[in-house]
Amino acid sequence: MADNIAELSVQGRVDDPVRLQALRATGLLDADSATTLDRLTRLATRLVNAPVALVSLVDADRQVFVSAVGLDEPWASRGQTPLSHSFCQYVVTDQAPLVITDARADGRLCGNLAIPDLNVIAYAGFPLRSPDGQVLGSFCAIDGQPRQWSETEVEILQDLAANAESEIALHTAHGELMLSSARMRSVLDTAQDAFVSMDRNGQVTTWNEAAERLFGWSAAEAVGRPATALMIPERFHDAHLAGLELTRRTGTSRLSGRRVELTATDRTGQEFPVEMTMQMCLERDTPVFHAFLHDITERRRLADRREHLLQQEQLQVRQLRELDRMKDDLVAVVSHELRNPIGVICGYTEMMAADPALPDKLRKNLAVIDRTSGRLTNLVDDLLDLAQLDGGRNTLHPEPVAPGPLIHEAVQNHRGAADARQLTLTAEIGPLPVISGEARRLQQVLDNLLSNAVKYTLPGGTVTVTAGHDDTGIVVTVTDNGIGVPAEQYPLLFDRFFRASTATGSNIKGTGLGLAVSKAIVEAHGGTITAGPGTDGGTRFTLTLPAAMATAGAL
Repeated sequence: MADNIAELSVQGRVDDPVRLQALRATGLLDADSATTLDRLTRLATRLVNAPVALVSLVDADRQVFVSAVGLDEPWASRGQTPLSHSFCQYVVTDQAPLVITDARADGRLCGNLAIPDLNVIAYAGFPLRSPDGQVLGSFCAIDGQPRQWSETEVEILQDLAANAESEIALHTAHGELMLSSARMRSVLDTAQDAFVSMDRNGQVTTWNEAAERLFGWSAAEAVGRPATALMIPERFHDAHLAGLELTRRTGTSRLSGRRVELTATDRTGQEFPVEMTMQMCLERDTPVFHAFLHDITERRRLADRREHLLQQEQLQVRQLRELDRMKDDLVAVVSHELRNPIGVICGYTEMMAADPALPDKLRKNLAVIDRTSGRLTNLVDDLLDLAQLDGGRNTLHPEPVAPGPLIHEAVQNHRGAADARQLTLTAEIGPLPVISGEARRLQQVLDNLLSNAVKYTLPGGTVTVTAGHDDTGIVVTVTDNGIGVPAEQYPLLFDRFFRASTATGSNIKGTGLGLAVSKAIVEAHGGTITAGPGTDGGTRFTLTLPAAMATAGAL
């Protein structure tokens, strides 16, 4: 029972994953015998006059002899034993030397199979530690006869163990260095960018596979040759050599750590743009250079194309702005010039209509002229309004306005037109706060919304006006159940000259300017105007106006 408990304790230490990781890092478990360790074990057998000396590394389930002198067959050829044949495992678990005169008389070791199978009677083993302190195994001397190890022999074995420990550490460091080098080589060889290293004189020392593809030279051809002969255009040779000389003299490089664009050349002499990131390092106080390079021909082409398109776009914007200015000027001039002849037509029409002797046929013709002149007048007014609004030449003159009476008046003004089309026009207007604005302009907006609602609603339909307020101001809605607007066309309703397809398809006359003018007026008052579908079909316009304006809005 006691033996079982001891064995469990041994396995608990031997199987420590941190220790096993340090053991694997030595690279010695499956390696051939290390020559330097063989020298130490041979020296041990001579100095302490022992028949067997071992460097034993203890794995989870075995001990491996990375050096063995005097060991009998078949163990010498196998180079390892299971832990059932191991004294060295106790050096690991105790993390201390183990010196035994006669194992057969030792309570912990007397049942170990190393006694009958390997003839281990006397044993002196000393810990072999990794640089981080993990006990990897034992440096030991073995005798097949009982013996009393002298103090001098113990000291000799301790010194030899210390040397073996140093050799194992060197072997581990070398293995890690080789692994790191192989890993770096793999990274560089699989990198998409060319990697080139140069010494202080500009001679290539490293040239990866991407560099072979980019410049056309194999690594065997490139290494040892100057970079000027491989990838630098001839006209830049002097500048390159001058930069190397400056770096050698000052110990610094102005390109180090920077991302720069350069011109490179390949094996055929073809030049192309590259982007380079270079680092200068000091190796034994001597500067060396490491650079990543990649071809940016396509990026340059796209950048040039983008710049060309940008210039074209800027030119088009300037042309459009000029055309827009000319259009506004033309609209303003034409509208202004139309006012006088329209005024003359209206004046003569009114004068002729006042003649009681005018025949009925001519009076009907004058009524047509009057209606047409009115529409033309409205069109000219809208064009002038837009020209003034766009140019900022008209100024809003705000004053306190009671919106309730203004809305009631607008509704009453359109009630006759609604009755003529057999429409139901209702108004639900609650108490409203006084707002700051220009009554004439606000009346113009309400007239536009109501005239549209009446015009685009079929006989028997309804038009509803509601008005209320919240903490920010007043909200007015004008809703009809008329012909409506396709959903995708709502965002376009306030564009000048735009008319919904439902309106043009119904042959309903209009200019497409009223809503554009209304939007400009509302925004000049600091408000908003939106359009959307009504609950029963048709369209709902929602107008919001702030309760007060901080400053006068410029139109």
